[in-house]
Amino acid sequence: MSSSANEPVPGEDVDLLWERACSGLAPGSCSHAVRNLKDGDLERLVPLVYSAFAGTVDSAPLEKWGRKLLAIVSNQYGPFLSTASFAAETPSGQLAGTVLATDFALYKAPVIALIAVAPGTQHQGLGSYLLRRSIQALALEGFPNCRARISPGNDASLRLFRKAGFQLRRVDLNGSPHSGGRQAVPPA
Repeated sequence: MSSSANEPVPGEDVDLLWERACSGLAPGSCSHAVRNLKDGDLERLVPLVYSAFAGTVDSAPLEKWGRKLLAIVSNQYGPFLSTASFAAETPSGQLAGTVLATDFALYKAPVIALIAVAPGTQHQGLGSYLLRRSIQALALEGFPNCRARISPGNDASLRLFRKAGFQLRRVDLNGSPHSGGRQAVPPA
């Protein structure tokens, strides 16, 4: 089931996920330094994510974001994919954004578990770049597609994922567990 441009995010249908192929997407360019996560980033990411989602449908207390981020990087949502997870920094070294990916068996594909951009850096293309860079990294790892769940009412994420070519798909989450993961990448 694909999505039209005006279709809202479903609230009740848990088998509906956003999906796109990992191939055929260049990350573009970015004015921030973007790198893989390193030790010490988790503590710095918590306030970034908290402020990025403040006042939205995904708003949560600081402590809850701390637990959620720890769960993501601690493999509680499937193996954390450090090669497809990034942090962006401002020239002064402040974290400006992040994208975190896991290989989530329930969704039967890698999932963009979280993407967040600091409020002062939003609407400048950083979120789009981080998402595209993560998808490109997943393609290099041999994953054929990736998925995401968008909270009903999170219009900013909806626009971001649609712009990156994600489409709404019905996924049988009750069938067999993980059905593919990485595929063999032909030699260059």
